Amino acid sequence: MIKCLGVQKKSVYYFDFCGEINTEKVLELSKERALELGIKKVIVASETGLSALKAVEMLDGIEVIVVTSALGTKVEHTGMGDLLIGIPDEEIFKKVNKKCTVVRGTDPFHNINAPFHEMTNEKIIRAILHCISSGVSVCILGVLMATDNGVLKKGEEVIACGGSFLGLDTACVVRASNSVDIFTEEGLVIEEILCKPRNPKYEWPITQKKMER
Repeated sequence: MIKCLGVQKKSVYYFDFCGEINTEKVLELSKERALELGIKKVIVASETGLSALKAVEMLDGIEVIVVTSALGTKVEHTGMGDLLIGIPDEEIFKKVNKKCTVVRGTDPFHNINAPFHEMTNEKIIRAILHCISSGVSVCILGVLMATDNGVLKKGEEVIACGGSFLGLDTACVVRASNSVDIFTEEGLVIEEILCKPRNPKYEWPITQKKMER
């Protein structure tokens, strides 16, 4: 019999659907693994601030770092019209900012290929990550943005939570990196996936239609 050294058996949750219906379970699993691994910080992606408020409520005793888009960022021509993101509601932002660190920044992937006057590399990177789940892409962006802003240190182990625009449906254990170092030997590493949707494809806007069948 061949013995495998350094093998650990851990559970991974797979949700049947994308979206905010999974938010509380994502945070529950994140807290559980953070306590297990002695991780002190959890990155939470939140564009409306609602997931951020839920995270602060559920992750008691763990430092929550909320990552969101730059103020004034707009997603145009969605099924719900043009949407302002970056926690645009001032009251919600004040509540979030009072209870945890908020990182507002630009998407590190957006101009990844700007020097070459094409966006092909960005599209390829996003498409590959979206095959796992769009939440994985968001988790990576959140950690990169937090590290670029000095909230995380390069090499620091954190748990990152993200989703399919609304709510949370994915959580990963990530080794932090600056965006400029992402593809180097000491760059960002996804160490564990705690949970993700089994089907990473979602309709827009996310209405959970499949759940109604």
